Amino acid sequence: MSDWRSFLVSAWLVVAACAVPAHGAGLSACQADGNEQLSPACREAIAGANAGEVIALVDAWVASRHYAAALRVLQDARQHQPSDARLRLREHEVQGLADEAAWVARSRAAQASRPDDEFALAQTRCLGLTGEAALAACDKALKTRPQEPRLLVARGDLLLTLGRTAEAEASYRLAAAREPSPALDKKIALAANAGKPAVSASAAPGDALAPVDVASLGRYHALVIGNDAYKHLERLDTAVKDARAVGDLLAAQYGFEVTALVNATRDQIVDVLDEYRNRLRANDNLLIYYAGHGSLDTEADKGYWLPIDAQPNRRTQWVSNDTVRDTLRALKSRHVLVVADSCFSGTLTRGAELKLGRGQEHLERMARLKSRQVLSSGGLEPVADSGGSGHSPFAAALLRVLASNRGVLDATSLFAELRRPVALNSEQLPQFADIRMAGHEGGDFLFVRRK
Repeated sequence: MSDWRSFLVSAWLVVAACAVPAHGAGLSACQADGNEQLSPACREAIAGANAGEVIALVDAWVASRHYAAALRVLQDARQHQPSDARLRLREHEVQGLADEAAWVARSRAAQASRPDDEFALAQTRCLGLTGEAALAACDKALKTRPQEPRLLVARGDLLLTLGRTAEAEASYRLAAAREPSPALDKKIALAANAGKPAVSASAAPGDALAPVDVASLGRYHALVIGNDAYKHLERLDTAVKDARAVGDLLAAQYGFEVTALVNATRDQIVDVLDEYRNRLRANDNLLIYYAGHGSLDTEADKGYWLPIDAQPNRRTQWVSNDTVRDTLRALKSRHVLVVADSCFSGTLTRGAELKLGRGQEHLERMARLKSRQVLSSGGLEPVADSGGSGHSPFAAALLRVLASNRGVLDATSLFAELRRPVALNSEQLPQFADIRMAGHEGGDFLFVRRK
């Protein structure tokens, strides 16, 4: 797995998954038996099948718990279709199911002689799963080790995701009593403020969010770009849908003035960026959302967004990170946040360190100082186009967090909330940082929920 990942990172251009066809009859030659090797007829059928057909067969075997056979088929299929991200993601999922089944088997066999196995399994599920199942595992593990900070933090993250903010805050405080840290202070403040109404100028002086005067935050603008119908590259499935959903949510729930570019060329993207340079005022806020192909030029150590007319190995129509950074430096607006859901989107974050503020930090300071920040769906690796929800894993988490906010949410807290679910449901790790050489002064982008 590590060799494959290294190959992907060093590739010139990596593309995402495409549509899933129906299950093919030729794969009936494959049988989920106890053999260590696939039969020649099965291998031949796999070589002629597409990813959707292979996954349909694998899903049937997983349902009957033939994990080893399913893994053998996926590994063989990936030799024929190495660029299909769905096969890689499905192999990762099936391997996880196989590992958990092995845990259960070992735990049951040795429960009498090794009672710690039950705790180890609960801890694994607490830290590796999501939702109610993970929360139940955390509670079970904490019965054995009630003051384990790592478990308490994981439990708090899960409770916060489920909307149980008071319980999340209590769990974070227990963890902080054992191992205090600035990151935990941030989580405690986030849980304490979750669910509070949007701040107004007349808020009570004692309220944690009172220093923020919503009327002083200026206008909110969003440029959302979704590219999937590529002319010279492999088509994507969800980029346009993701961009439209983000734009609709920002307009309806946060009052953004949204400009949408669907299947845009380089000229169209640069023209709109130049337009924002001319019309945004010093008190305005701008969010730029990009979903589409990305590329990394390893020799020049530079990342690119790929417009709809981009060609492989020809940078004429590509949009470089330098172009985006130069635009951000020239903008008059106070707060700018780039949200990038594309391969190699983490190139904008390198060389900058995320500094989490302590719980007593005032949102007023974040609102007053200029900010130039980037929230990316991954680092220097390919990212998934579809996560099975109709959106990419990153877009699905972003939409969920923004939809659940009821007050003021800063970009740092947005990252803290979506990082875990994206990492658990894909092989990518979101990144968040200040953008160097773009005029950042220590502020933070603020999302203010409108009534």
